[in-house]
Amino acid sequence: MKSIDCLVERPANIGVAVALMTMGMGLVVIGLTVLPVLGIFLSIPVFFAALAFLFASRSPECSIRS
Repeated sequence: MKSIDCLVERPANIGVAVALMTMGMGLVVIGLTVLPVLGIFLSIPVFFAALAFLFASRSPECSIRS
C-alpha cells in the first residue's frame, strides 16, 4: 500500500460517515412525514453503517511502523 493511501484513509472514513449520517437523517425525516414505519426501519442500518465507518480502525498496512 502506498503511503498516500494511509494519509487519506482516516479523512475518507470520516467523509463516508458524514455522508451516511446525512442520508440517515434524510430517511428519519421521510420516516416522520411520509412513510412512518419504512423510513425509520431503513434509517437504522444506515446509522449503524455510519458508526462503523466513524469508529473504524486503521488498516493493518497503515499501522505497521518501520
